[in-house]
Amino acid sequence: MRRVFCLSALVSLILTAACADSPPSPTPSDAMPWLEEEVTFSFGPEQLSGILTLPTGGESYPAIVLVSGSVNTATGHRSGASSQYFIDHARKMVLAGFAVLRYDPPGVGQSTGEAGFESLDLRAEETTAALQYLRSRPDIQADRVGLMGFSQGGWVIAMAAARYPQEVAFIITVSGSGVSVAAQQWYSIEAQSIAAGMSEQEVVQAALFGRLLIDWQLATPVYRDENEETVQYLGEGPWTRFMALVYEPGEITPAEGLRAGIEILKSIQDEPWARFLYLRELVLPQLESIPPDQVLAVKAEVGQSLMEDPQAYLTQIRCPVLAFFGEEDLLQPSPRSAALYEMYLTQAGNEQFEIVMLPGVGHSIGLSTPGYWDVLSRWLDDLYSGR
Repeated sequence: MRRVFCLSALVSLILTAACADSPPSPTPSDAMPWLEEEVTFSFGPEQLSGILTLPTGGESYPAIVLVSGSVNTATGHRSGASSQYFIDHARKMVLAGFAVLRYDPPGVGQSTGEAGFESLDLRAEETTAALQYLRSRPDIQADRVGLMGFSQGGWVIAMAAARYPQEVAFIITVSGSGVSVAAQQWYSIEAQSIAAGMSEQEVVQAALFGRLLIDWQLATPVYRDENEETVQYLGEGPWTRFMALVYEPGEITPAEGLRAGIEILKSIQDEPWARFLYLRELVLPQLESIPPDQVLAVKAEVGQSLMEDPQAYLTQIRCPVLAFFGEEDLLQPSPRSAALYEMYLTQAGNEQFEIVMLPGVGHSIGLSTPGYWDVLSRWLDDLYSGR
């Protein structure tokens, strides 16, 4: 059954891989109505660690893998098993009869490997390794394992579901995006700048640098005409030098181009209008970590992720889908994303999706968000009822 609705009325009413052949015995959590077990599973050469929260009183359960968003600017890596947000979700959804896996990405917590940039393609494979681990366990119902992705994780789980339709039983997205990665990045810079009360010219400058950063990482730029027009409007400035580097770099090596770009970005990192480019917190540290001999390889990988468009995989998904959007999200365009989700899933012939727009809510949707848990718990209850 397809449903697309806004929760205004409801809110006003309520105010509100490789794996072990035999898993080790889980341990109870201090008289709580669940069991928690430390687990590991393989992802390529790495061993990823996590916590599996299990219901009590049964022999096997449907299950959910929690999939994080992008890098947290405060920690420098993606959220993992110790995230309070994930802990709260796992211990809440287990009460609906689902086992829930939260895990550390490579290089985080007890997981081996190195933390750093991962393409959406690689993240989809990592997520599928977690799902396959759960499907291998005798206490998990192998045909009822789904994925729940937050923010960037929404792209990741949709990609995994399209790629492995026989393995992904359902998906739940929270503040995911229906537009491409590049379009989402541009939107977020502009929307946050406007919301912060910047002047019209400051918003134009921030958005221009956002588009230039995108084109700098692409083999074939997509915003050149618009950027050149904007630079002509603004006149001389740091954007002039950066635009020349992006589109007409001249006879320089990739490593020299990277160093030149870093210097330009450092020169604007403290400008008030550059606040939502996240240069100091995220962009510059990532750029400075690239080895000189890996510039082209990294550029190719990042560029591929930037051009990922969920149309390519949402139009292939026929499993049950629940998608939450915050009406006032400044990081991705919720009204447009919700409309695209509906269009793409309809094109896929999917008759089992539900799209929920939460009023007065931004990108951060959690268990305390009015209406969120009511819909999520009802959807989980209905998913396998009578089956």
